[in-house]
Amino acid sequence: MSQTVTRAGENRPPDVPRINFRFSGRGRYAACLTQLGHGRLTAEMWDLADARPRPRPLRTRAGETSLSLPVPTEGGDLLLCRLGPGEHRLTLVTAAPYGAESAAEHEVGVLRGNGVRIVAGTARGTAALAFGAGADGRTTAWRLSGRAERPEPIAELPYLLSGGIWLDGAGHRLALTTVGPGPATVVLDTSRGTFTSPAGPAGDERLLLAAPGPGVLLTAAHRDGAYRLGVRHRDGEGPTRFPERLNAVEGVVTPLALEPAGRRLALAVTRRTRSHLLLHDLVEDTTVEVGLPAGTLYPAAHWGPTGLHVIHSAPDRPPGFVRVDGCGRPRFLPVGEDHAARLEPARVRSYAGAAGPVEAIVYGDPATSRLAVLALHGGPEDAWHFAFDPLFQRLAAAGVAVVAPNQRGSTGYGAAHREAVHGAWGGPDLADILQLGRALAAARGPDRPRAMLYGASYGAYLALLAAAAQADLWSRAAVVAPFLSGRELAEDGPAPVRALLERLGGQAEIDDDLGPRDLLRLVGRMRLPLLIVHGDDDPVIPVGHSRRLYARLRGAHGQVTYLEVPGGGHDPQHDTRDGAVLGRIVDFLGTGPPRGR
Repeated sequence: MSQTVTRAGENRPPDVPRINFRFSGRGRYAACLTQLGHGRLTAEMWDLADARPRPRPLRTRAGETSLSLPVPTEGGDLLLCRLGPGEHRLTLVTAAPYGAESAAEHEVGVLRGNGVRIVAGTARGTAALAFGAGADGRTTAWRLSGRAERPEPIAELPYLLSGGIWLDGAGHRLALTTVGPGPATVVLDTSRGTFTSPAGPAGDERLLLAAPGPGVLLTAAHRDGAYRLGVRHRDGEGPTRFPERLNAVEGVVTPLALEPAGRRLALAVTRRTRSHLLLHDLVEDTTVEVGLPAGTLYPAAHWGPTGLHVIHSAPDRPPGFVRVDGCGRPRFLPVGEDHAARLEPARVRSYAGAAGPVEAIVYGDPATSRLAVLALHGGPEDAWHFAFDPLFQRLAAAGVAVVAPNQRGSTGYGAAHREAVHGAWGGPDLADILQLGRALAAARGPDRPRAMLYGASYGAYLALLAAAAQADLWSRAAVVAPFLSGRELAEDGPAPVRALLERLGGQAEIDDDLGPRDLLRLVGRMRLPLLIVHGDDDPVIPVGHSRRLYARLRGAHGQVTYLEVPGGGHDPQHDTRDGAVLGRIVDFLGTGPPRGR
C-alpha cells in the first residue's frame, strides 16, 4: 500500500491486544503476541508458577505479524515460528531482563513445506516438536531442543497429521490424528522415531485430551446420531464410558483441559453470544459452573499444579488469563496496561428478524448516533461472540454505533437456526439482514444517514447481496475478502472450502425475485460507495474474486475503492504490523455519507 493512512489520536483503543496464546509443555509458562501502544506486534511471556505473574514483553528486532506462532519453553525462553509461503523460519528468543529494549535472537532453522505446526514438549531436551506438511502428503517431525541448535529430524510419517496430545509423563509418546477420510489416532515415540496404533481409543473414537499421570483419556465418538464425549484409560482397561450428564450439557461444548489427577474436566460452553466455564466431575458425573462475567472463553487452556488457567475476553476487556483454584474460584491475572477506561461497553439486544427474533451485539445507540453500521460475521456456520473486537471498539470510539447480528445460519441458537441456510446461501440470512436494515432505517428516521454495511468473508458476500437486494437501505459498505458466488468458489477455492460448500449446499441456486446469488450479475444494483479489501495471499478465498468484482464495479459506477494488501492473508486487517488496513476501514466507515444524503 502506497497511500498514507491518517490515524486517530493516541487515545483510541488498542487494535490487537493479545492473540496466538500458547502454553509450555508442562504449563509453567504462557506466551502470546501483543501490540504495545499502536505499533508492531511483540511476543509476551508469563511465568504462571508465580503467585502474581505479570507480562514480560520480548521485543524482537523486526517485530512480529499475526502469522508468528510463539511457543514458550519450560526453561523460560521462547520459540517463534514465523510462517511464510512455503518457508517457515524458526527463531529462539532468549528472555531478556525486565526493562531491556530487545531480546537475544538465534535463528535455528528454516522448514520448507505447505505448513508447519508446533507442539510444546514436556521431556528434557525437547522444548517442542515441529511437524512439516509436504506436498506429497507426508509429514516430517523435528525435535527442537530449546537451545540455539538446528532442528533434529526424528521421523517421517506417510500422511498428514493434526493434534498433538502427550500420553505419558516422560514426554515420549505423542498422540496424533491422521488427516483425511477415516481419521485415525497414531502414537509417535519420540525417543525411537517410530509410530504405532494405540491400545485406545479405537474405531471411530477421536482422542481430545489426556491426563498422563493416571492415564485418563477424553475421547469423542459418533453415537446415536450425535457426537458424545467418552472417558477411558490409556492402556485400554475396560470399555469407554459416555457419562450421561456430561453429554446432556446444553450449548456448544469445547473441552479445554483435564485436571492432572484425571477426575475433573474443564469445559467452555457457548450459549447464544457468551461462554460459560464448567468443571465436570467425571467420577460423579456432576457439573459446577465457575462464576465469570459475561464474555467469551478461548480454546487454549492448561490445568497444572497451580490451578486451571483459561483465557477470557469481553467487549470492554481484552483477552487475558483467569486462574481458577482447586475450589473453583476465579481470579483475573494482571495483563499490564489497563485499557478499561478507553473501551466502549456493549450489550446484547434482540431484533425482529424475517422469521423470528435475531440477537445482536450492540455498541452505542443505533437510533440516535451520528452513524451506524450493520456488521456481518463470516462462516456461514459462525457467530459474533461477546468478546473484545478491535474494529468495533474503534468504530464506537469514533461515534459509530455497531449492530452485529447472529442471523439465521449462525451457531449457538440451535439446529434449526444454524441449518436454515443449508442449500440456501443468501436466502433466509439475507431476509433477516434486510429486515434489520428496515428496522434501523425506521429507528433512525429521515434526518440521519441510513445504516452502513460491513462484512468479512461470507459476511462480505452477504453484505454485498444486501446492497444489491435493497440499495436504498444502506449508505455505504466496506467488505473484506468477498467471494463472487458459491459456484465460483467451488471452482477455485481450496479443498476445505470446497468441502464446506458441499456439506452446506453452498452452490444451490435460489429462485426468487433477486435471482441467482452471483455478485457479478448483481453489480448494477449496488448503487452506493464501496470499499473492497483483500489480501493477495489469501489461502481461503482467492484474491481473483475481488479483482474481478472490482473490475466490473469500476465499469458500472465510480464509487468503489479497492485495497489489495501485499502479503495479506484471509484476515488482512491484522496481517500488517502498522494497523493500516484497519485504519482504512475505520476511516471509510467513520466518514459516512455527505451531510444531507
